Order: sequence, then C-alpha cells, then structure tokens
Amino acid sequence: MLERVRQITQEVNRAENTQQALEAVVLRVCESLGSEVCSVYLADYDHQRLTLMASKGLNPKVVGQLQLDFHQGIVGLVAQREEPINLDDAPNHPNFEPVEDASEEAYQSLLGAPIIHQRRVLGVLVVQQKQRRKFSEPEVNFLVTLSAQLASVIARSESRDQITAPVSDPHAIRKLKGFPAASGIAIGEAMVFYPPADLSGIPDKPAKSISAELKRIKKAFQLAQAEVIALKSRMENTLGSEELSLFDAYLNILNDNGLKRDVIAEIEEGHWAPAALRRAVDQHIRVFETMEDTYFRERSSDLKDLARRVLVYLEDDRTARPKLTKASILVAEEITAAMLAELPTEKILGMVSMRGSPTSHAAILAKALGIPSVSGFDNVPINNFEGKELIVDGYKGLLFLSPSEGLKHQYEHLIIEERQLTQELERYTSKPAKTIDGKVIPLLVNTGLMADFEKSLHVGADGVGLYRTEIPFLLREQFPGEEEQTRIYRSALEAFKGKSVTFRTLDIGGDKQLPYFPIVEDNPFLGWRGIRITLDHPEIFLVQARAIFKASRDFPDIRISLPMVSSVDEVDEAMRLLEQALYEVNHELGGVPREMPEVGIILEVPSAIYQIAQIAKRVNFLSVGSNDLAQYLLAVDRNNTRVSTLYSYYHPALITVLDLIAKECSEQKIRFNICGEMAGDPMAAVLLLGMGYQGLSMNARSILKIKKIIRHFDSAEAKQLVAHVLSLEKAKDVHTFLFEVLENKGLGGLIRAGK
Repeated sequence: MLERVRQITQEVNRAENTQQALEAVVLRVCESLGSEVCSVYLADYDHQRLTLMASKGLNPKVVGQLQLDFHQGIVGLVAQREEPINLDDAPNHPNFEPVEDASEEAYQSLLGAPIIHQRRVLGVLVVQQKQRRKFSEPEVNFLVTLSAQLASVIARSESRDQITAPVSDPHAIRKLKGFPAASGIAIGEAMVFYPPADLSGIPDKPAKSISAELKRIKKAFQLAQAEVIALKSRMENTLGSEELSLFDAYLNILNDNGLKRDVIAEIEEGHWAPAALRRAVDQHIRVFETMEDTYFRERSSDLKDLARRVLVYLEDDRTARPKLTKASILVAEEITAAMLAELPTEKILGMVSMRGSPTSHAAILAKALGIPSVSGFDNVPINNFEGKELIVDGYKGLLFLSPSEGLKHQYEHLIIEERQLTQELERYTSKPAKTIDGKVIPLLVNTGLMADFEKSLHVGADGVGLYRTEIPFLLREQFPGEEEQTRIYRSALEAFKGKSVTFRTLDIGGDKQLPYFPIVEDNPFLGWRGIRITLDHPEIFLVQARAIFKASRDFPDIRISLPMVSSVDEVDEAMRLLEQALYEVNHELGGVPREMPEVGIILEVPSAIYQIAQIAKRVNFLSVGSNDLAQYLLAVDRNNTRVSTLYSYYHPALITVLDLIAKECSEQKIRFNICGEMAGDPMAAVLLLGMGYQGLSMNARSILKIKKIIRHFDSAEAKQLVAHVLSLEKAKDVHTFLFEVLENKGLGGLIRAGK
C-alpha cells in the first residue's frame, strides 16, 4: 500500500492544476481499493461549504455542482470531527442526506477521511461500495495516509491555481504567501525576466577544431568578466564595499582557476564550446543542489547566471539583455545580484524571486537599496505574471496578482499612511528616547551593511547594538583576512564616531552558510553554529579579534558580544582567546596598550538563563537575542511555514522569561539590553521598558517609532502593564491588550503602518 501511496502522490505532483490532480486521485484510489466510487470534496471557507470537485463512480453531472454545508451529511460530519468515519450501512446513518441525481443510495459502505493541512480541513476523501461491509483496517490506514500526503500537495496546487486560473469572481483575492526578503510595499506592473540563454537546450557536438573552440571560450569569458567589472562600477555609488564584494566573488568564478578551467578541460576532451560550458556547469550544479543548506543552492543560481552570460557571448546574442523601460516590479525565477546591478534600480518598484530566500545575495542587496521584495513561491510559473498588476508586501511576504480595486486601495492607503508617519516621525530624529518621568533608553541599531550606516545616523541612533560581522564573510568567496576585516570594522567605527559600537563575533551556521565553509547537518539550528564554530576554530576567532582590536585602536567605546553561548565554559574559553589576541596586537603595535573592551554575551540559548549569576562574574553585559531566544524557547523554526504561526513575541512564556532575565540581571548588577525584532516592535517595546531593559537594539527603520512610543509612557505605567500582561495566559490576549493600550494613547498608527 505504501508504494501505491507514493505513486499516487507523484502523479498528483505532476498534475498541471488542482482539478487534474483530483481526477488522478479518484481514479487511482478506486484501482487501489477495488472500490466502485471515490470522490473528493474541497472546502470553501468563504461560503462555508464543501464542493464535490472530482468523482469516479457518481453521476458526472453533479461534479462541481454538488455543495454541502460544513455540517451537512456524512461528508460534513467527517470534516466536522476531523477524523475518518467507516460505515457499513451509510444510507441508514442519521447524517445521511440523499442528493438528487447523485445515485448514492445504491452504495451501502462508506469510508471518509479528512484532508487536513496546518490544522485546516481542506476537504474530504470518500470511497463507497455497493457491498455492505466495513472497510478493513489496512484500507482505512491507506486512505488516511493518502489524505495526509495529499494535504500539502493540494495546498500548493491551489496556491498555484490562484495565479494560473482565470478569475470568475471579480472579488476573489489571488494571494501567494512566500518569505519577506526586504521590507516595504510596492504596487505596479510586473516585468518578467527570463534567462538570457538556455544552457539546458545545448546539444553535445564534437569540436571541429579544439584550438578554435578554446579561442571562442576564452574570448567569451573575457567579455563576461568585463561585463561584471562594468556592473560593479555602475553600483559603486549605490552600494558599500561589502555589497560590492559580491562582484569580486563572481569574477573569481569566471577566472582561470574557476569555471573557466573546467570548461577548457571539457573542450580539450573534444566537446564544442557551448556543450563544454553546459557540462562543466552541470557538474557544479549537481554538487550544489544535492546539498541541504540554502546558501549552496543559491550559489548554484549565481553560477547558472554567470554561465548564461558566457553563453550569450558565445552565441553573440546581446539582444537578450534585460531592459526596464518604465517603473515596474521585477519578476524572475531567480534574481541574482548581477541581474539587479544591470538594471536601473530607480525603476525597480519591487522584486519577486520565485526561488530566492531571505538570505540570498539579491535579498541582501534589496535591503541595502530599499526595494520591497518577496521570495520563495514554489511551483508558480512566472509567465503568468507577464503584464499583470502586482502588490508586493515585503513585511509579510505576500504577493497579490491582479488585485481588486478595493485591495489596491487598502494598500495605497497603507503606503500613504507610511509616508505620513515617516514625515511625522522626522521630528523625533534629534530627540532622545526619554520617558515622561525622565528615564532615557538608548536606542541602537542592528547592522552589518555599510548602506545602513547613513540611515541609522539619520534617525538618531545612539550607536550600534549589534554589528553583524558575518555579513562580510557571507559576501566573499573565502575568509576575509585580518587586514581586510580591520578596514571593514574601522569604516563602521568611523561612521559612528562618538557612539558605541558592539561587534558580535562571527555568527554562522543555522540559516547563515558560507559558500567556502560547508556545514551540512540534519538540524542546523541546534547544531554547529555561533561561538561553537569559532571556539572549534580558534584561528578564525583570533584573526577576527585581532582585527577588531586593531580597528578600534583610536575608538575606545566599543564592545564585543559572543553569540550562542550556552555555558560558562564557552565564556571562559572565549575570554582566553580574546586576551591572547589583545596581547598579540599590543605587542605588535607597541605604544599605549589597548585595554580589553567590554565583553558580553548574546543570551539566546535558554540554558544560559539559569547561569546568569555565573556568567555575570565573567562579562560586562548581557544582550538578549529575542529572535533566537523565542525560537529555542518555543521550539519553533520561524522560517518553517508549517509552524511559523506558533512563533510569537507575545507568548506568555517568552514574556515571563524576559522578565525573569531582567530581574536576575538587576540582582547581579550587570547591564542588560535586548536586540532583535522584538525591540523594534512598538507594543513589545512598552513591555521591555516596564521590565527595565537598559537599551533596545533594532533595525534602523524602527528607531523613530520606538522613540515616539517611549516618549508617551512613564516607567511606573509601563511596569503596571507588565504586571497585568504576566497574568494573561494566551499570546492573542497579550496582543489584544497591548494594542488597546496603544490605541487609547493615539499610537495605533505605529502598529498598523507597515503591518
């Protein structure tokens, strides 16, 4: 039976649309169980009904016409109870309702199983027979197993249908849920870009002249390299040095020791140049795409993009270059950094990348350029977007196709609200985040891109609470050396001169993979990441520490934070390495020795909560990493769409833990702050103020909102709010209460804008 389930699921996956998939299901189930009838009903929550969408055995005339209320008939009972029902005398069941023209009375036996996806009943799968009997346990298990397998397939297929099928209802909302890649909202016409050359369609042919083919390929690579250099030059006034280093990585792929070497080897074996290029790329792609981690899969898209550029020059077809003649939303299977650099960015309203992720190179550049972006839409053909109007919601990762005037008006109003709010918040730029009773809360930025520096200073950030040192590592093809890191860190210190800067030591692993340092694990978020990696590789840690100490020679107000700390052993070992690096730098540079800056930990692993007293004896401060602490405390991967709805900053357990941390840090007399998305959330910020957090670190976009929030509360009021929230039992109750508090103060617009 398991093999039959697998075969049916594969056939459904290959279907072009949901209807075709359902018709395949009913046919194959009848064959597998030897039943006379198999039917699939799908749920319509807008109209609270179940519709017969496919059937083998019932009157074909009722397919698409037969509709039941959610609680009507035996099918409705299966959906209501959310469990299988097995009957040997269905017509005499109290819930049985004969349907005219369906001819169901002839069938005595009925087995129904719900199709459930993420706690939501998508429909009901039913089999019927004339013979009066109970279906056997293996048959029940088969149908339940198949229903569970079909649930996610049907959910994906329905999402695809929203885009590909014609809209019969003008009020229907055609919405896709992906990942937010860069925040903001964009409304505009889609401009679809297809790959400029098709590598996969190149046939194998022998080279007529190996020397001639070598000459062709070398010239094509030379022209492609020149093109990348020109693209880099175009972006020099728009991007910082770290983002520009992406193009250096591309040049490395194209140089004599990269892809070019392998292509030449293929030509020397007798293949003509285009086929040699395809074969060499295929070898690399097979390696990349079998790897689990996202970063390597994204590197394969970069490689394919560069190979296509080489192929264009081989075929001497530069007419296929993408052109953007008017302000549009860019749509492509995979948006690469090189593609983005080739286009006039002032005309890109938003971006939609089918196969990208929030950590792709294109996403990093989109954030730096301030272009609203979404990504991660599987099985959606891009040709269906051609010329359509789109709404890109980069806050929630939503994409709307051909939106109704009503929905479009809502988002246009939201854009206006954001614009008005931004203008209104400008008056807080030079003001401190001071409570009504005079308490000043430092508001800091989380950054790692030079493009963020100017924005952060413009909104009056008090410093950098979290400098993500992994960004320069992510944007390169090899570990950056000590001198290069020193230059990068010094540029940050010069930009924020006179303000504090906290450098987080290298935090890779999990969803942050380096292309040149592969980490393949079954459970990366609970695996080798953060301080665990750098302690295992002291040569990486020491080089980075030396670079920080050298860069900060003339900047006393710096701090160092250690990520992913779970025990005092890790703190002790990290401190030993920091002292060694400082001794080496002082000995090397001479002069007045640099003293050890303040060192702290990022508190994101729950075990560290119960060792605060011991850790406080070893470090100068604690910074709560709200994103990962929530993830680990709630056991929820927030990037996993199946469970991401369980991830909430308002979960009572998380709020209780944050209050516990604040009290323990106060008792130990150690400074404590918080960084992450929670710090930049207007409602959560009120609670953090009431708990006594001494600094909030967030993205630059949120600073003015939080300044306004803090200036409308006093400390005593915020403490009272915390006391009440700690008595609440559900996240939704916490959210509702805090929303009402801000609404009553006239601050509701800070919550609605950008949400």
